[in-house]
Amino acid sequence: MAKTGSLKKVEHSTMAGKENAAGSVNTSQAKDAGDATKWTSNVEKWQRDDGTTTALSPRKNKRKTKKQTADENSPQSERQILRPLAASGAQPRNAKSKYQIPQPVEEPDLENGELCAIEMELLSEASPTPPAKLKPSTSVRSSAIRMMERLPLLHRQSSIENDPEWGFKNAIESRPDLAVEFKSLCELSYPVIFTYVLEFLPGIVSMTLVGHMDSPKTKEYVDGVSLSTMFMNLTGVAFGFGLATAMDTLCSQAYGAGKPMKMGIYFQCGILVLGFTVIPVFLLNWFTDRFLLWMGQPAEVAMLAGRFSRLILPGIPFLYVYELFKKLLQAQNVVKPMVYIAILSNVVNIVLGVYLTWYTSLGYDGAAIARTISNVVLPTALIPYFMMHPEVVRQWWPGWKLSQAIQHLKAFLTLGIPGMFMMLLEWWSFEIMAAFVGWLPDSVVALSVHSVLTNISTLTFNFFLGIAVATNIRVGNYVGSNQPDHAKLASALGMGLSLLVSTALAVVVVFTRYLLPVVFINDPTSVSLAGHALLFLMPYQMFDAINSVMQGVFRGTGRQSLAAYINLFGYFAIGLPFGVYLAFNLEFGVEGLWLGLTGGIAAGALISFIKIWRTNWDEMTDAARVRTS
Repeated sequence: MAKTGSLKKVEHSTMAGKENAAGSVNTSQAKDAGDATKWTSNVEKWQRDDGTTTALSPRKNKRKTKKQTADENSPQSERQILRPLAASGAQPRNAKSKYQIPQPVEEPDLENGELCAIEMELLSEASPTPPAKLKPSTSVRSSAIRMMERLPLLHRQSSIENDPEWGFKNAIESRPDLAVEFKSLCELSYPVIFTYVLEFLPGIVSMTLVGHMDSPKTKEYVDGVSLSTMFMNLTGVAFGFGLATAMDTLCSQAYGAGKPMKMGIYFQCGILVLGFTVIPVFLLNWFTDRFLLWMGQPAEVAMLAGRFSRLILPGIPFLYVYELFKKLLQAQNVVKPMVYIAILSNVVNIVLGVYLTWYTSLGYDGAAIARTISNVVLPTALIPYFMMHPEVVRQWWPGWKLSQAIQHLKAFLTLGIPGMFMMLLEWWSFEIMAAFVGWLPDSVVALSVHSVLTNISTLTFNFFLGIAVATNIRVGNYVGSNQPDHAKLASALGMGLSLLVSTALAVVVVFTRYLLPVVFINDPTSVSLAGHALLFLMPYQMFDAINSVMQGVFRGTGRQSLAAYINLFGYFAIGLPFGVYLAFNLEFGVEGLWLGLTGGIAAGALISFIKIWRTNWDEMTDAARVRTS
């Protein structure tokens, strides 16, 4: 309950009166008995009749109350009065915030000869009107100087105080600059885009290698690789990569908070979590053929898919480790090394794949072996980089601290499990839609058209994913460093950049819609139908772009569970049912399924936009402070 009683207002300033040669301070008389001497300051202090001191923030009119118990004329009493005022700059600007953490106050260092004139008035309940002149003692004067220099002036200080464990100082949020932030976002986005596009290529390379083998079973080989990749993505990659989205939140916020060593702890959490995840992933994918047979796939294709999956399984742990390293480095705005490593991995996959598949007796198995070796290259190629840049490792690696990592497992899983479902729901919706395509009339042509749309949408999605990751990093860094205005601007610019890029890609696809299908299929009828269907892909692509960036904002602020619920509603409550209705009841065919999915993702994007628009960014920064404490 707030304490009642009349208030006596006194404002503090370092330049409200003039100090004479004798050391006395000239003060102006209060207008009435209810007011004390007035001082010019950015922070107002109010004293109640019941002995309570209340601090008001000039920017948000927050009140914070502290009880006085000591004699007000003593230096200790001044410290008790002024300490909450000094700490007020570190508190959340929104009074509704549920995160209230006491902040330590650091004694300032004073340089000799630089003591400014301090005008201090001591309040007393027995004497509501101050004397005209006050001659402070040397001890009171020194204490007043130390206390007043801790008062916030024009800037709101961050909640990140000096921490003896990490050794980083307070941050002050400056006015965000739109041009500077947009440039930083673009510089961070393009290497990430290249990285994800390069990581998308190995699957296409494997299908191309087996599709050009001199064998009568070429079609079965292509179907086997396709089904193996699909099953591995849904039961292996999505599980590991989804859990790793916890790193998007934890590492970016820890880096922004000036606690880089915590990123090493989170990395060890990821090793533990994904290490245990590998076990069920191995079991599921070792029996890929049995699951595919149970799903009604042709026996020969199912056996080939199972064989391919068992050969690429040894590379999955390496892929998981690389994903953790990638997110850890991205949180530090280190993105270019992953581009070079992805290029190297693709070169290994292509060169080894061509040799093993076409020039040895391994044939079909050679493509899988080359894929596995290229996955092994991804994390191992980081070793030379770390050896050449040891300062990068020293910044975040605290040594093996498994006990601390175990203590952080709950926080990791709280973010990782919803992140996994966020990813799975989106991927599952595409596979379910592919099953419905198989039930359409003339399913062979329909599947060909659908495969073209899927490949092109996946390729363009990597551009949006790069922007989403860059936005995630910027928002997470700013939230962690207690700069809510910068975080808000970064999220808005990320959405704007995604719309700009998606519009440019839509124009390119529209003008090349009859040329792009030839890359994937060669049947004239299918090419013509695919070119027409690509027109229906454009609205989906634009909503997908902005939705992916908004989910990046959710990851940067630790709201993976919200994104998972939005995906569940958008894809499964609206997208798939609406698409099935258009495809079968209204006979729109493949275009109907994609239009339905577009409606679902548009609904999800609208909800996401409203949630971000109504985000209390001060609460996000307070939550990050709790999360990284």
